[in-house]
Amino acid sequence: MQSFGSLSLGSRLRRLSDRLVADVVDIYKSQDVELNPTFFPLFNLLYRQGAMSVTEAADLLGVTHPAISKIARKMLSEQWLSKTTDPSDERRQLLALSERSHQLLTRIKPIWRQIQTHLDAMMALQQHPLLAALDEFETQLEQQGFKAPVLAALADVQPCTEIEILGWDSQLRDHFRDLNLAWLNRYFNGELTKQDEQALYNPEGHYLSRGGYIWFARAGGKIVGCCALARKDDQRFEISKMGVDKSCQGQGVGRRLMLTALSKARELGASEVYLESATLLERAINLYRNLGFRAVPHPDGQSSYPRSDIYMTLTL
Repeated sequence: MQSFGSLSLGSRLRRLSDRLVADVVDIYKSQDVELNPTFFPLFNLLYRQGAMSVTEAADLLGVTHPAISKIARKMLSEQWLSKTTDPSDERRQLLALSERSHQLLTRIKPIWRQIQTHLDAMMALQQHPLLAALDEFETQLEQQGFKAPVLAALADVQPCTEIEILGWDSQLRDHFRDLNLAWLNRYFNGELTKQDEQALYNPEGHYLSRGGYIWFARAGGKIVGCCALARKDDQRFEISKMGVDKSCQGQGVGRRLMLTALSKARELGASEVYLESATLLERAINLYRNLGFRAVPHPDGQSSYPRSDIYMTLTL
């Protein structure tokens, strides 16, 4: 194939794709994941951007409408997707991830991270034009393997299984501070506003005494996440200070905390929940959108937090 030069590019890419897909199938099987790897583009698109029509999915993925329709039919038959009517146009049908898919996300996202980490590391070593790079990449694949390194890395991952959500406990107050300081240090050079200081160093006064709530996530006997619900008035609540330990990010901890907070807001009769965040926090923004939050202009024109550049609301 190498002697054919650019004439063999398509064949070599297909051969490479077949090799990678076959290894992903084996990786999934070893982790008891039943998802067909060919479903990944549509699955991941709907996870990141929420419900959409077949036409929208085809445009965003750059493939044909019939191709998406075919994949969608298979995913619907296997209960990975659900189909609903667009509330703004009853003629349009929207595809969305099903409950089965949401349950799978906690287990499959650590696998995706390990796959991406290994492939990125291999490609980072590429220093030649595409055809030469393909030679080098295929040689690396033969020498280093793909399935075995990913499975070895997965064996070292300690998944956050059996996540338990706990209500406020004064003995856990330091975890609320430390989990939030960790992401402030990691992403925003430790930026700490007066509001942050009030919330993190006096959570009882800032949240609880004003009718708010704080929850913690515990896994394996360790506190791995936290989230607050601040009461603004009887109809509006703010999701605030959600932090997840780095070792457990992408494993469903944030989703469980968010669902707990939203459930409490509904129980209290709230009509709207809002939050302020930063688009830099891609994983968090994707979670919020997946739960139905939509970005809208800030009601005050701009946030009081220098790091915040997105204001999102959810009508309950």
